[in-house]
Amino acid sequence: MIRFYWCFAVFWSFIHGATIPPVKDGEMELKMVHVVWRHGDRSPTTTYNADPFQEDSWTFGGGGWGQLSPSGMFQHLQLGKKLRNRYVNTGNSTYNFLPAVYDQKTMYIRSTGINRTLISATSNMLGMYGQDGYGSTAGIDFPDAVGWPRGFVPIPIHTVDYDSDHIGNMDSDCPRREWLWNLAQQSDEMKAWRRSSSKWSLEDFWVVPDALFIEQIYFNETLRQKNLWFTDDFYNQIVAVNDQIYMYEYGIFNKTVTMQNLNIGLELLKIRSGPLMNDMIDRINKKSACTYKKNETGCNWINGLKYFVYSAHDETVYSVLVALGLERFAIIPHGYPLYSAAVVVEYWRNSTDNNDYFKLVYHKQSGDDFTVMTNEIEECDRDYCRMDVLEQVAKKLKPDQPIDQWCLVTESSGSYSISISFLSFLIVIYNFFLL
Repeated sequence: MIRFYWCFAVFWSFIHGATIPPVKDGEMELKMVHVVWRHGDRSPTTTYNADPFQEDSWTFGGGGWGQLSPSGMFQHLQLGKKLRNRYVNTGNSTYNFLPAVYDQKTMYIRSTGINRTLISATSNMLGMYGQDGYGSTAGIDFPDAVGWPRGFVPIPIHTVDYDSDHIGNMDSDCPRREWLWNLAQQSDEMKAWRRSSSKWSLEDFWVVPDALFIEQIYFNETLRQKNLWFTDDFYNQIVAVNDQIYMYEYGIFNKTVTMQNLNIGLELLKIRSGPLMNDMIDRINKKSACTYKKNETGCNWINGLKYFVYSAHDETVYSVLVALGLERFAIIPHGYPLYSAAVVVEYWRNSTDNNDYFKLVYHKQSGDDFTVMTNEIEECDRDYCRMDVLEQVAKKLKPDQPIDQWCLVTESSGSYSISISFLSFLIVIYNFFLL
């Protein structure tokens, strides 16, 4: 009888994650995982005025602009299952790192305050912890009641005000970013590019390729019948323009652009990538300090934390890739991270040299496996890279003040002029697409 109770206790601990042996890869031990993902497939967030597919054309996900589709929900259900297979202690996952049954102390899910990212997070958690047969117990982990989906464990999704979310929303209210962008457009490089390559207005340009991308998924035949001007070549051209705008917006220039004694590219990255990169590295460093330094205080909240998620947008994933010099992986084959794209930063500890390392993993799109990309980062030549490389990236991109204050630091950007011929062309494009 004693042997039976001992076996039962071991089994209960395994299922409910009371004790999980350290996850090791040789001398490396996994300590924490950060995931930044894009939401799944959605309707357009808006469109150009001449588009035959206006808001009433989109009925899924509650209807209207920017709503997650059933396909998008399924994409994140599948990603959640992939993440479970990589990290959850099922006995046969890649790393038996997280408990088999949801434990609120081990994970925190943060989403931007938008329907599609919130529902993507819920769909992802459904795949990770909400299926019948995952080991959760009726009456303990979910209601043992008629009408409740068997095995569904609701997991809280946290959010903040969208307009002031400088970590997840790359288009948050930030006057400094707009001021810097105006300066960038006055640079010799951008002026030359606009004269030779772009006959489009940069403001809200993304609306057109974004709408056309989605309409090819849902209304491809009708799109081509109603818009005789639409061709694959035209679409590829505007995607290429959008790619370049993205790169400029994130401070990627062919050479350093200096205006008003500022490195414009670096300053743009401080606004767009800096808050997220520093949020991650601060949490990793706190985890390390609380685990390995004596007399470290304020550790209760992080001692059990192993898994932190940012459920966000293509530009959020892009901001991490750009910060690490890996934006080319988002640009090809499309101009930005695809639906359910995810970049994962794993924190590992070397038990031999007692130093911290990180591994960068990328999920490019729905259906893809995870790809280790650490060795694509400058100064990283293998799967594991010294944590100080990531720390230096975060330090370089750290805003000079807390971001809510730094966003208010601007100067007059002066006047901005363009040629009459170029202005005339923009008016034509504006009238066609946006009126």
